[in-house]
Amino acid sequence: MSKNFELLRRAGYNAGYSLEAGQTLKPPTPGTIAPFVPPQSKERPAEWVRALQIIHKHWRLSALFAVVVMGTVTLVTFLTRPIYEPSATLEVDPPGEAFSLNDRVGSGDPEYLETQAKNLTSDKLAIAVIRKLHLDQVPEFSGENRPAERQAAANVDRHSDVALTPAESAALGSFHAGLKVTRDTSSRLIKVSFASHDPRLAAAVTNTVLSTFIEQNFETQHDAIMQSTVWLSRQLDDVRTRMEESNRVLANFQQKIGVADVDANKSTYTEQMAELDRQLTQAQADRIQLEALLNSVKSGSPDALPEIRSNPVVQGLTSKLADVRAQLSQDMVVYGQNHPTVKKLRSQADELQNQLDGQKTAILNSLRTSYAAAHAREQLMNAELKGATSQVNQMARYNALKKEAEANADLYNNLYARIKQAGIAAASNSSTLRIVDEARVLNWPTRPKRALNLMAGFLVALLGGIALAFLREQLDNRIFTPEDVRYWLGASNVGVVPMFFQGHAMPPGNGLRLPVVAGTEKFAPGIRYMLQQPHSPEAEAVRALYTSIMLSSNGSAPQVILVVSAFPGEGKTTVAVNLAMTMAQHGSTCLLDADLRRGRAAAAFGISKVPGLTDVLSGAATLDQTLVPVPGVAELTVVPAHAGHVQAGQLVCSEAMQAVIQQLRQRFRFVVIDSAPLLPFADGRSLSTLADGLIFVSRSAVTTREVVQRSLELLHEVHAAPVLEFVLNAADLRSANYRYYQYGYDYYEPSTSVDGSGH
Repeated sequence: MSKNFELLRRAGYNAGYSLEAGQTLKPPTPGTIAPFVPPQSKERPAEWVRALQIIHKHWRLSALFAVVVMGTVTLVTFLTRPIYEPSATLEVDPPGEAFSLNDRVGSGDPEYLETQAKNLTSDKLAIAVIRKLHLDQVPEFSGENRPAERQAAANVDRHSDVALTPAESAALGSFHAGLKVTRDTSSRLIKVSFASHDPRLAAAVTNTVLSTFIEQNFETQHDAIMQSTVWLSRQLDDVRTRMEESNRVLANFQQKIGVADVDANKSTYTEQMAELDRQLTQAQADRIQLEALLNSVKSGSPDALPEIRSNPVVQGLTSKLADVRAQLSQDMVVYGQNHPTVKKLRSQADELQNQLDGQKTAILNSLRTSYAAAHAREQLMNAELKGATSQVNQMARYNALKKEAEANADLYNNLYARIKQAGIAAASNSSTLRIVDEARVLNWPTRPKRALNLMAGFLVALLGGIALAFLREQLDNRIFTPEDVRYWLGASNVGVVPMFFQGHAMPPGNGLRLPVVAGTEKFAPGIRYMLQQPHSPEAEAVRALYTSIMLSSNGSAPQVILVVSAFPGEGKTTVAVNLAMTMAQHGSTCLLDADLRRGRAAAAFGISKVPGLTDVLSGAATLDQTLVPVPGVAELTVVPAHAGHVQAGQLVCSEAMQAVIQQLRQRFRFVVIDSAPLLPFADGRSLSTLADGLIFVSRSAVTTREVVQRSLELLHEVHAAPVLEFVLNAADLRSANYRYYQYGYDYYEPSTSVDGSGH
C-alpha cells in the first residue's frame, strides 16, 4: 500500500497506454514505462476549442484577477500625484576653441562630453542651485522645516560648499532623485530634465541648473586662464634674459671668425665652401678629359682626336693635299716621273704634308698645355679646400650658438603670444556651452499617463487572467468533465452520474440543498436512487451505463461486471448497487460484495448479521447460505462481504474466489462485483482477471488523472479485463463545466416525497 501511494506522489507519472471501450489494454514496451500520451482521435477537440473550454471553466478566477489588477492600476493611477518633467537642451562646443596650453582640439572626444554630462550631476552644482532657488525651504524637497532647523540654516554660511544644514542635505537628496541628464551619443547635445509636482518649479530648476552650470564653467575657465597668465609672465622674464644672452654670444662669435649670414639658411662660409667644391669638380673633369685625349694619341694616330678633325686649317690642308696627290698620280702616268710638272706637283705635296704635320703637332702641344694647366688647377683647388675644412669646428660651434639663439627667440615669441591670447580669452565672455532649448512650464503632467496606464492595466488583466486560467488548468490535475477523461486518458466511453440531493429532483431555479457525499460511514436509503427515485437524472445515468455495457460487445453481453475505483469515497459502491438494480430488471442478477475490508453493499439494502463472502472463502459457510434476495427488487440477490477479516487480501486472491465466481456465472444472468479500491489493495486487481469487463468509477473534481493513469497501469500489469466504461460520479451539473449536460427535460411527478441522501 505504501508503495502505491509513493508512486502516486510522482509528478507527471503516466500509464503509457490508451484505452477504448470494449478493448483490452495494450502493454508498453517491456522494461520501460512510456509516458502517457493522449491519442489523436477525431473525438479530441481542437486546440482553440480546448482553450475556450479552459477559459470558460476558470472564468471566475480570471475575472477576479482582472478586477484586482484593473482596480489596483486604476487606484494607483488616480491616487498618484502628477509629476511634471520639462527638459532643456545644452550644446557643448569643442574644448579646443578656448584657451589651452597644448592646443588640443576635442570636438569628437566622447570622454569630454561624458565628463560634462557627469559634471551636471555634481553636488557642487546641486548645492548652488538649491541655495540660489532656496529649495531647502520648499516642503517638496526637505519637508516642513522645524524651528531648530531654520535657526541652524541661518547660522550657516550660505556660500560654504562644505557645511550643509539638515534641510539642505535633505534637499540635496531630493534634487538628485529628480534630476535626469541624458547625453545624445550622435551629437554634442545634452538633455537635462527635472521632475517635480509643481510645473513652474520643475521648469525653474531645470533652467537654473543649466545657467548655473555655464556660470561655473566660465568661472573655472577664467580662473585657470588667470593662473596660467601669471605663471607665463614669470616664465617670460627668464626666457627673455636667456634669449638676449644667446644673441650676444652669437654676435661675438660671428665677429671672431668673420662669418656673416646671407639668409636664414646660408652664410659666407657655406657660400665659400660651395664655390671651392664646384671649381674643384670642374678642374677634375677637365683634367680627366684631357688625360683621356692624350692617352688616345699614344695608343694610335693623332688624326682620331676631335680637335684635329674639327680644325678648319687641318681640314683645308688635308683637302689640298688630296687634290695635289690626285693630280700627281695622273701626270705621272702621262709624263713620267722626271717631267717638270710631276716634280712640281711632288714638291707641292711635300709642302702641304709638312704644313699638315705642323698643325697636328701644334694641336697636340696645346692639349698637353691644357692638361698641365687643369692638373695644376685641380691641385690648387684641393689645397684651397683642405685649408677651408680647418674651420669646420668653428662653424659647428657657430651653428650650435645660432640654434640656441633661435630656440630662445621662438620660445619667447610663443610665450608672449600665449599671454596676449590669455588676456583676450579672460576679457571675453565666450563659453563652450550654449543653451539650445530652455525648459518650459508644462500644461500636462509627464506622468502618470492615465490613458496609457489604464490600457496597459487592461491588457495585463486580460492576458494575465487568461494565463492564470491556463496555469490553473495545468496545475489542477483533477478530472471534472468527460472531456477531461477523453483528453487526458483517450477513453471514448465516459458516463456521467450527477450529484443528487435530498429529495427527488434538483431544486427549482438556483436553490441549493445539501448533497450527501459518497463514502460516508453510514449509508442513507437514498443510495438506492434506482428504486426510490427511478426518474431522477442519476437513475437515467445508470440506465445509460447499463445500455453502454450491453452494447460494448458485438457478441454476447458481458456477464460478470467488476466495479472499481482508485481510492475510497469515489462512489464505487453506489454505482455498483444501482447498476445491479438496473440489471435485475433484465435478468437474474447477483451483487457480490467483494470488499472484505469495508463491504457496505448489503448495508445499502438493510441486510446484515448474515454469513458473507468471507465465510464462504474461509470454508465456514456455503455460497447458498450467503445468497440473500433483496426485498422489493425482483431478480436481485446480494452476497454480503461480512467484512473485517484480517486475511481479506489472501481470501480474495485465492482459488476459492475463482470457484465462487464460477458458481455465480452458472446461477445468474448478471454478476456485479463491488471490490476494494485498486491502489491501496490488490483485491481489485486480482478480481479484474476473473471479470468480463470493468466499470472504472472516479469522482468529479476529486480524482486526479495521475491516479487514474496509475490504476490503469496496474490493471494492465495483471492482464485485467477491458474497461467497458469510465463513470464520472457526483458531477455537479449546475457548474459551468457541465453547461452542455444540464437537464432541461424530466418526468412529471405530481407528488414525490422520498427520504434519500446523495453519493
